[in-house]
Formats: sequence, structure tokens, C-alpha cells
Amino acid sequence: MPEKVEIAVIINSFNRYHLLSDALPSVVNALSQLTKRAVVVVFDAGSTDGSVEFVERYFSKCTSVLTHCLLPSFNIDRSFSSGCNEAAKFASQQYPSLKYCFFFETDNLITNNRALDLALQLLEQEQNLGAVGFTVEKYDHSRAGFGSRFPTLISFFIGQQLSNRLCLDNVKDLDWHDFQDTRWGVSDVVYTSPLLVRYQAWQATGGMDINRFLFSDCDTDWCWSAHKKGWRMAVLDVPGVIHDNRMYVSDWSANRVIDFHRARFRLLLKHRGQRLLLLIPLLWLRHCLEASLLIGRSLFSKGARQSFRQRLILLKTVFNSYELL
Repeated sequence: MPEKVEIAVIINSFNRYHLLSDALPSVVNALSQLTKRAVVVVFDAGSTDGSVEFVERYFSKCTSVLTHCLLPSFNIDRSFSSGCNEAAKFASQQYPSLKYCFFFETDNLITNNRALDLALQLLEQEQNLGAVGFTVEKYDHSRAGFGSRFPTLISFFIGQQLSNRLCLDNVKDLDWHDFQDTRWGVSDVVYTSPLLVRYQAWQATGGMDINRFLFSDCDTDWCWSAHKKGWRMAVLDVPGVIHDNRMYVSDWSANRVIDFHRARFRLLLKHRGQRLLLLIPLLWLRHCLEASLLIGRSLFSKGARQSFRQRLILLKTVFNSYELL
């Protein structure tokens, strides 16, 4: 008979050994504070930096928690969203008693041993909540944000940077509710960094949409889909939950601008409707202006040259919904 596991920690790992070597012990330590049985499922997308060997060494010495390391073959989709889906599916098949998935990224740390337990208690108390995120911090303990509103057509048109400055999608504050010695509030979107999800809500949505959102906006889309199913997302205000890549950028970061526009276009088309198509000519003009402003800077800055090349790609693809020709 399978053990009565109620919590599965889901970790997507890909060539971030220096972060994983801190993240994994921190979440295992947090699990040791719980009374519920837990399992850790690592989905490795093909690391070549020693991450898999580290996971195997670590768990050969760690007997306090059940563990699995999934190594998909090269013909299997190994995107971030697919990794979340596959790991959650594996955990549910191995442990039918599964109630919660804790999505924990390699650039996460937990130094507050009460944080996860409080999130579990909140989900058990508030049955309409589908997931709980946290008021995450940077590695230096500065505030890193905690959620956002569902994005609008206007915020997409004016661009990510200006939208953030004007706080069009950002959450400045929430309608907080007292909970034990802390507080919680409802937010449209909470992110997988980290995120405790009620497995019932995960099942209701079918997990992440791997056909449209491989990485960028995959968590935003999931929250939106869960919202349409009647679930709400919460933010728990606790210290000691860290989301900080400490300058170890992922391979995805090189195409951040292009991938953001492609995914955001798909997101708004899916959830806001066909009105988005009316913005395409205006988006083309915006990219023209951005490219023009980058021409001079690109002569002296490698980063500006990269940004200029990405704007040229956006100009070429915007009338094709940002899909590469």
C-alpha cells in the first residue's frame, strides 16, 4: 500500500546547481516541521552542471522525506509548465491521498520554518482558496513583491516597464485578514515562487496550459483559469520566504522580451477576447519607437544591441501574434 502522503514538493531543475544546492535543503528542513507526510519530486529538464548528481547524493543521505527524481527522455516536453504537470501527475499516481502541491523553484529559499505550516492551515481554514503564495523577499531581505492583478489590454499596450512604474497590474496593498499572528489577503495572481496549491483546484484546471504557456505567464494563466472555476488565490504575509536568483539567470532569460510578448499576447487573447487584435497596429508603432530609441545606445552597449535585435523581431512578428515566421 502507498504511504499516506498529503503534500508533494514540486521542483523544476535545469542547470542551476548553485541555487538548487541551497533551495533543496531549505525546503526539506521546512518539511521536517510538519505533521503531515510529504514527498519531494524533482523534475530535471536535462541538467549538465551536476544538479542531478547533487540531488542523488543529497537524498542518499536524507532519510527523513520520501523523494523522487524524474529524468524525462529527450523526446518528452521538458518546459517549465510541463515539468509542473508531469511531477504533479506522478505524485498523484504514486500517492492517491495527495491534497497539496508545493511548487518550489530553484531560486527559492525558506528560512522561516512556520511559513509552510501556516499556509497549510490557511488552506484548511478557507475552503474557497485554491492556492497560497507569500510576501517573498530578496536574499538581502528586501521586499520582492507578492502578486498582481490580472493584466489589462492597456498595460500590455504601453509596455511592461511603464506598466510596472504606473502600477497598473501591481498590487500595492490587499484587504488583509488577521490569521493567527500574521495576516492574509486575496490577490488575482500569485506566482510559483513558491506556491502552495490545493490539488483539487489543480485538477479542476487540468494543470498548466503547456500548449500556450511553456514558461512565461504560465502561473498567471493558471490563476486566471482557476479563478474562472470559482477558486481564489491568497497571499500570506510572513517573513523568511525568499525568491532571488542571485544573478544566476536561466536560459529563458536571454529571450525574456520576446517570450514575454508572445505569452502575454496569448494570455490576453485567451482571457480578454478578440479585442486584443485591434491593438496590433499600435503595438507595431510602439516597437518602432522603442527600436529608434535603442539605435544610438546600441553603438556603445552590448545589452542595448541585444534589446534592439529583439525589438526588430517583435516588429517582424507582431502582425503574426508574435509567433516566429
